[in-house]
Amino acid sequence: MFSGTARDTRSTSTQVARAVVATLAAPLLFASACGRETSGPIETVATWSVDSAPSLVIGLDAAHDTSVTFERITGATQLPTGQLLVADLGDTPLRLFEPDGRFVRAVARKGGGPGEMEYLARLWRCGDAIYTYDIDGYRISEYGVDATFRRVFRFAVPDGQQVPYSTACNATGRFAHLGWGNAPRVAGYHRDTVAIWITPTADGTPTVLDSVPSSERWGQTYQGRLVGSMPLPLGKQPSIAYGPRGFFVATGDAVEVLAYDTLGVSLGRFSIGDSVPAVTPADIRDFIEAEIAEDGEQRRASIEREYAAITFPEKHGAVTALLVDSEGLLWLRAYAPPSAATVTWRVLSADGREVAQVMMPRQLEIFEIGRDYVLGREVDREEGVPVLQRWRINRTAPVND
Repeated sequence: MFSGTARDTRSTSTQVARAVVATLAAPLLFASACGRETSGPIETVATWSVDSAPSLVIGLDAAHDTSVTFERITGATQLPTGQLLVADLGDTPLRLFEPDGRFVRAVARKGGGPGEMEYLARLWRCGDAIYTYDIDGYRISEYGVDATFRRVFRFAVPDGQQVPYSTACNATGRFAHLGWGNAPRVAGYHRDTVAIWITPTADGTPTVLDSVPSSERWGQTYQGRLVGSMPLPLGKQPSIAYGPRGFFVATGDAVEVLAYDTLGVSLGRFSIGDSVPAVTPADIRDFIEAEIAEDGEQRRASIEREYAAITFPEKHGAVTALLVDSEGLLWLRAYAPPSAATVTWRVLSADGREVAQVMMPRQLEIFEIGRDYVLGREVDREEGVPVLQRWRINRTAPVND
């Protein structure tokens, strides 16, 4: 999902980690739509695994071939042919690759015309349609699963709303959005309340359903004047994901997910009984080093100055990522300390039952989860370049008793 302005697309950079197998299952609480909670441990939670190394890496080209190197990957999807469509902030923002990683063609180039993009911030796969979001002009471009351009348009938004802050869609083409809060009026910490709305199609009429806390933000100044805001580093960021039976929202305030059906009727909340860890100096140092790895060593001094002026949060966001896979299962990313090579993803059924846990590389930003693969981005710390990775999932591991 895309969050915020152009600067909001920055994410922590990554190192290639080795996946290991998860072990413990945790109790799950389900709160019904009327607010009454029932509790109790799930009988069995499966342990799934991924291979010890990615099955495919695109972006580390010894010849520095610009057709297969990236500036900052912002999305990817695997097409029915097995080919990969990859979104990037570089001069060729949308590219098609063979299943083995060989470059096929440029699908879109820089520009402001139909099928062109200036700042490709996000890519969504919605069944037989693919949508890209260009911040320049807030333009949405639609493509078929054969990577052919169809049209360009803008999202319809409710009265009083800006462009969406976060967006998700499902295979039937339904969309759910989270809005922006009011802009901060002073420098420093800011948090507002934002609307949730849905549309029956990509450009359909919006219906406002609910409101939730916005992202935690930090008002920025230049020469003593407020010039904008950025997501508070390591702070709470709302997440949204859409499956075949409904959509889910996590605010980050608790280890829980708000559930809605496809018409927007509240189904209550799924709550996992985990504590939220405090932000440590090691977390902050790791975050800053990751930013430097992404932007380049030449920006170390300016990045360190920027973050020295920020008051980091006392605690981490309780849910740091939210995705629905090709099977309709909800994946929640848990917190992991900087020293950890891997992070636990917890997999829930549409009715809130925890069915599996998977350990993934901690710094892998996941874009898509298929039946037997995960697509995501990392930054190779040795080369300092972003790479697209595909990891193979094994869902047939025995269930933990």
